[in-house]
Amino acid sequence: MYRRPLLESVCICAALLLSAPANAAWYKGNTHTHSLNSDGNVAPDEVVRWYRGHGYQFVVMTEHEYITDVAPLQALFGAQEQFLVMQGQELTQAVRDPKHPDGERQAHVNAINIGKVILPMVDGTKSARSTRVYTVSEKISIAETYARNLGLIREAGGVGQVNHPNFRWSVRVEDMLNLPDNTLFELWNGQLEINNLGGTDDSGQKALSTEALWDTLLSRGKRLWGVAVDDSHGFKHLEEPNGAPPGQAWVMVRADRLAPEAITASLVKGDFYASTGVTLDDLTVSEKEVSIKIKTEIRPGVVSIARFVTRFIGRDGKVLAEVSGSQPRYTIRGDEGYVGAAIMDSNGLRAWTQPVYLPRSR
Repeated sequence: MYRRPLLESVCICAALLLSAPANAAWYKGNTHTHSLNSDGNVAPDEVVRWYRGHGYQFVVMTEHEYITDVAPLQALFGAQEQFLVMQGQELTQAVRDPKHPDGERQAHVNAINIGKVILPMVDGTKSARSTRVYTVSEKISIAETYARNLGLIREAGGVGQVNHPNFRWSVRVEDMLNLPDNTLFELWNGQLEINNLGGTDDSGQKALSTEALWDTLLSRGKRLWGVAVDDSHGFKHLEEPNGAPPGQAWVMVRADRLAPEAITASLVKGDFYASTGVTLDDLTVSEKEVSIKIKTEIRPGVVSIARFVTRFIGRDGKVLAEVSGSQPRYTIRGDEGYVGAAIMDSNGLRAWTQPVYLPRSR
């Protein structure tokens, strides 16, 4: 049974013992964003300009059923080891479900670093919500759409990402039991009405948080990498509460260079962490220990007064240890199934590392 960690912090688990390249660096990026090429509200160049101007090193353009040609954007905004624009797509998939209040459930996935559009599954069934959504009948399961769409993404040389599972309360654990290992999983989505924290409706029906969904899948042996994203649509009037603004959540990828193949390789092997504001100076994992150093310097010469708590988590959401301070570490016993860390600061900002499974416990 899943046990909710205190502060509702998101579980950070462990799955591969990673050794960073000697010349590796951390690159801040967003893997889910939209422009006027689909349902965003500004042109692609404005999207890219915003991310470059706010300290990001890369952004993936993920339009609905459209591939933005990033070559002109890269020529205008890109710079070696400073900024990178990557191609991608969001596959806007849904499955009819007469028992769902919407009449259908959403099963969107992102394709990162692909070169041509991949159309979602369709069988002539019309969406109950939008003509833009590719919908199939209830004869096809969400699991089947994931298998087909993520398979085509891999065949195209891209990285697959399961998007906002709690959007419209759509995706259940059983829908994701056969997800391919090394698939990205949206642990935190910055849009409103994505329901990251789960909840119980008026009838008493419960839906797991994205944290609990991830933990449940990890506890069953799945190897999924948790990402935090903006899913940004709105770059005008950023003060609007429903604007889906940028800058709310991101990934920090450790790679040997800022290039599409290097970033995607690190995403596939889980050499990154997710964040809504907590930054790490260092993350080291060995067979004996998980060691984290949290960045406390806001800018040169200015140190934050925020306080930090890190919960190391194991199989079934078990809190293995709770450590205060900016340099938490955990000594591995070997029977935890996986070991991870959920970090939260005193302002509510979070960071989530990836699961590193323990070879002798599998």
